[in-house]
Amino acid sequence: MSAPALDPWTRESLIARASDPKRERWLEQVRRTGACRHPIRLRGVVRRGDEVVYSTADEPDRALMVRCGNRREACCPSCAHEYRGDMWQLVYAGLAGGRKGVPESVAGHPQVFATLTAPSFGPVHTIRDDGRPCRCGRRHDDGDPELGSAIDPTSYDYEGAVLWNWHAPALWNRFVIELGRVLAADAGLSEREWRQLVRVAYAKVAEFQARGLVHSHIAVRLDGAEDRAMPPGVPVSPGELCDAIREAAAGVRLDGDAGDGETVELRFGEQLDTRVLAGDDDSGELSAGKVAGYVAKYSCKSSHEQITSRDAEPDSWRDKGVPEHLIEMAAAALRLSERAGLRRIARWVHMLGFRGHFVTKSRGYSTTLGELRAARAAYRAEQNEPADEPEDDSIPVVAVWEYVGSGYLNPGDVLLAAGVEASLRAGREALLDLRRGPPADEPPW
Repeated sequence: MSAPALDPWTRESLIARASDPKRERWLEQVRRTGACRHPIRLRGVVRRGDEVVYSTADEPDRALMVRCGNRREACCPSCAHEYRGDMWQLVYAGLAGGRKGVPESVAGHPQVFATLTAPSFGPVHTIRDDGRPCRCGRRHDDGDPELGSAIDPTSYDYEGAVLWNWHAPALWNRFVIELGRVLAADAGLSEREWRQLVRVAYAKVAEFQARGLVHSHIAVRLDGAEDRAMPPGVPVSPGELCDAIREAAAGVRLDGDAGDGETVELRFGEQLDTRVLAGDDDSGELSAGKVAGYVAKYSCKSSHEQITSRDAEPDSWRDKGVPEHLIEMAAAALRLSERAGLRRIARWVHMLGFRGHFVTKSRGYSTTLGELRAARAAYRAEQNEPADEPEDDSIPVVAVWEYVGSGYLNPGDVLLAAGVEASLRAGREALLDLRRGPPADEPPW
């Protein structure tokens, strides 16, 4: 089958880039951004003292391309790949220790991986664990577009579902407080006494379920109050930590603002999973590598892969294949934004009301994304610095940058960048195949 013919603009822009004497430098820039889908174009100059050491005046299109940094895989697979790698390192370091400045001893502390879900706002199409038909009377297969949608849309509480998403960050904060209270009570101590002996450390990622509600995957660890290298000052077994998480999740309540002076009681759903973490061995338990990979995977997801802009109208999502259930939730968010006290919810319609960070962690859990990015930038700068040209630290370095725009200039450049992206992806997959083996869950970044 012959390839489809290119439109005139694409063909002309491809010819123009191919005949550009700086095309190799342009391709190098694309590769250095990882073939970012929407690169940021900058114009500027770097001076060391009075000497100009770099200027974009000599670059293709007189601009330097840098990554867009979008963590969502649907928007930019390249930047999401890098973000996912950073998240893997952050979570794995907090579970296994011995890297990124985290002491090895944390691996021996009580650690649990838990999943907190949202309550029901009406029956939805689902796959039952026991093999029985769905409440609609049929059995659904994986990938069925009906999964997660309301069985009876007329009775489903769409506004209640959006309000749960809206207040989910506050409910999570209340859960963390309640968990400390439960653990303190189990130890026969006051909350103040408990906080002087134990610190709850965690990393959390929010994931959108098919029904449009967020649920939280959490890696929880107990440390000494003053030093994360020390075990908790009160002996707590992993099983006891699981029980405390269940009790705290079942008991926590929050009166959330429903607009127009009304409130709504919020709680977690009855479905809750807790699993004890084990080392990266073949014991059959949940390993640190698997948990890190799981959290990293969902850190790059959004409410739906086709919902990528906060300015788009929900009605326009139908043409992109967004399920009607999620469109109804977005419409409910717009209705709620008309209520006093909920005006800001209109900014988060594309997230179905969820306004929290997708990934959060407690202070001191492990390293930070900022530290990981700084280390990567320092490494790249070192690779770019000529080995035979020592740098004089006494001479000030000043950089001045100006934003020019984002994205590629024409469809021909988009097509060429797509080819670079496919090549880089094939290289990553080949590297992953070469690195199979212990630890099996560690990605090649």
